[in-house]
Amino acid sequence: MIQRLRHQSDVAAVREDDPDFSGTLAKGLMILQAFLRESRPYANSELAELLGLPRPTVSRLCRTLLALGYLDRDERIDRYFIGPAAVALGYPYLASIGLRSQARPAMQALANQVRGAMSIGVAMGLDVVYVETCAYQRGTLAKPDVGALRSVATTAIGRAWLHSLDEPSRTEVLRELKAQRPDEMARCAAAIDESLAMQERRGFAVNFGDAGFGVQGVALCSRIRHGTRYLIFNCAVPGTQVRAEELVDTLGPRLVDLVRRCERTAGIA
Repeated sequence: MIQRLRHQSDVAAVREDDPDFSGTLAKGLMILQAFLRESRPYANSELAELLGLPRPTVSRLCRTLLALGYLDRDERIDRYFIGPAAVALGYPYLASIGLRSQARPAMQALANQVRGAMSIGVAMGLDVVYVETCAYQRGTLAKPDVGALRSVATTAIGRAWLHSLDEPSRTEVLRELKAQRPDEMARCAAAIDESLAMQERRGFAVNFGDAGFGVQGVALCSRIRHGTRYLIFNCAVPGTQVRAEELVDTLGPRLVDLVRRCERTAGIA
């Protein structure tokens, strides 16, 4: 599983299992990952405390990341924030997913029909990262931006990925979720089970608004592979807009039909 390093102790634990794991590189990337937790400027001292790293180490790594464009610095407040090179680094990955442009018209059409949002994501550790999104322009639902992360526990798109795993892999992911995100699992464990059962019965995962974000959704992990990952399709609507029955009987089948058409476009019968 992909490591989300949050503290120096995480780096030490990985190095114990893998002596070839580069601790210095990991610490630099851990600084960048800090901005995934909270998108705001950080001082050296804040990063050092957050990540459990010595301040001289953080200072040296931040200066290097600044020189390479992965961090920017506001001298007026003496804080670092994420730099444009971090955005540019993601573009080759997005550009290599040719299906994004092919699927976009059908996704936009469905988003308009249901007055919601359509997205494609890929799993990354305990999260899903969005690689394409579109939304009904006159709607009230805020679509997730490309690059946004959402937990596999709290979302239909994440639960669709969980269903796609074999039993040992799914058990391992659920174990990691309980260990690393106990609050999420306490809130969503029953809903995850319900979603897994729904996918067995109806062929798609669900979120009936149980995550507390005011959003309901359906999702399906496609058979379209990009590298080592499969593209996951999600359709979300405001929680007050549709009843649960409509979500299951109408929206879910529409999403399945869209995904199957995209699979045929990708050459998957």
